[in-house]
Amino acid sequence: MKLNRIIKPLADEKGVMLVVGILLVAVLAILGTTALLNSTTDLKISGNYRSGEEVLYAAEAGAEYGVNRLRAALKVLNGSTSSVVPPTMSGFSFTTSGFLAKVGTETQKTVTKGDYAGLMAYCQNYTITSTAAKNNTNSRATVIYNMEDQLIPLFQFGIFYEQDLEMLPGANMTFSGGRIHSNSDMYMYSSATLTINTRVTAAGDIYHGRKDSTVSPGTNNVMIANSSGTLKGLNFDSSSSTWKEDATSTWGGTVKSEDHGITSLNMPLSTSSSNPIDILGTTDSSSLHAQSGLRIIDGTAYDKSGNVLDLTAGGTYTNPITVTSSDFTDQRESKVMSTVQVDVSVLASNPVAMAALNDPPTGCDSGILYVSSDNITNPAVRLINGSSLPTGGLSVATNNPLYIQGDYNTDNKAAAVFSDALTVLSNSWNDTNSASGISSRPATATTVNTAVVTGNVATAGSNYSGGVENLIRFLENWSGQTFTYGGSLACLWQSQQATTKWPGTGSVYNAPTRNWSYNISLSNLPPGTPRVRNLEKISWRQVTN
Repeated sequence: MKLNRIIKPLADEKGVMLVVGILLVAVLAILGTTALLNSTTDLKISGNYRSGEEVLYAAEAGAEYGVNRLRAALKVLNGSTSSVVPPTMSGFSFTTSGFLAKVGTETQKTVTKGDYAGLMAYCQNYTITSTAAKNNTNSRATVIYNMEDQLIPLFQFGIFYEQDLEMLPGANMTFSGGRIHSNSDMYMYSSATLTINTRVTAAGDIYHGRKDSTVSPGTNNVMIANSSGTLKGLNFDSSSSTWKEDATSTWGGTVKSEDHGITSLNMPLSTSSSNPIDILGTTDSSSLHAQSGLRIIDGTAYDKSGNVLDLTAGGTYTNPITVTSSDFTDQRESKVMSTVQVDVSVLASNPVAMAALNDPPTGCDSGILYVSSDNITNPAVRLINGSSLPTGGLSVATNNPLYIQGDYNTDNKAAAVFSDALTVLSNSWNDTNSASGISSRPATATTVNTAVVTGNVATAGSNYSGGVENLIRFLENWSGQTFTYGGSLACLWQSQQATTKWPGTGSVYNAPTRNWSYNISLSNLPPGTPRVRNLEKISWRQVTN
């Protein structure tokens, strides 16, 4: 009996242990399954998050791609934007409908945002809507960019260079007024002091030094005003690894390079050409030849339709045009120049010429004169007696070298000149002495007020271009004399005809005292003022899909 009583409890305990073991296995199974489900859920959440991030990045990339396509399309004036489409991206698909939309109409206004805030521009808004989906998932994202296409009249810049800009005056120089911009690199240096009281932007790098030689620039020989108007020395430049941060902290946004996001401001033409000098030609429909009401070709006057004009009107009026085969020697070019000479005072009093000048092609400005003479040796254009311009102003364009003799536009009307190269001859210039030594070519004080678009001969090795200070060329001894200039200086090309390098001083010319200022009226811009284009991102947002 006692044995049976002992065995039975043992059997009961074994049953309990079996049950407990089964329950434990079940609990562990449940816990394992739960952990597996949680792990699977976490993996799905993680995967969904990753897909969401990837598709958002793809949508942003698509929007940036659209900006680049839009920028390329707008390089052509009135160009088609049909090529602005979403990208092709492995693993993702994009919605093509509504990718680019034009918003409203072009508006003339003051730019309020971006690097060119404060300038007047002709603005057109666009939206780029980039919707991306990741293949084989439900992940989608939409990014919307609000873009502003800004066409900025060029003459709002005090100095504008298409290629490298060199500002290296040998004497003290202060520049105030219109902004300074280069579509390439910028070099600033002076053996004296260069003071700049305006914004400075470059689509390339900004260097404190010379392009044509290695120098050790002075500590404070280039001073640029910061956002508060305080002058700060350009004691470091783009060669520094901390240039971006240091420039921002030093100038507060008044000095920017490509490292700060500055891009080229291109001048759109009617063709796919990217060469601004085409505005001096006759093939582009947006050239100044195409925009002009009066054209003088090889000494013959034409109206906008190509009809020959008799500027003497049967002997009643004086012809403002004189064509010569050997007028004077340009000692920089070592050539005797053959000129088409325009007497501006006679032009202004000639009703036949003025009627044509003030009857331009549809949509173009009155007051554009185009002059060209390529059928003679060493062609040139010279403007004389231009101290007073026609009512309404005057812009003169030529594909030849241009010479302004004597005071020009002293009553400060809207004026511009466009040329292969520009040389100013003083009030005392005498053709007879042009081939003689520099002592026979003394200059006297002269004033020129006009916007200038012209070319130079670029620095190559140790051959210096002459810099901004010599963009306007001279052929006289200006020592002790003042050249007073007011306007806007733009160098948009390399000279194609007047191609001799800058000669330095001492034989071809001696430099004047330069009294320069920016004096362009935004309410009365010169006829045919070119525009440069900036595409600005105004805002962006993500849309939850």
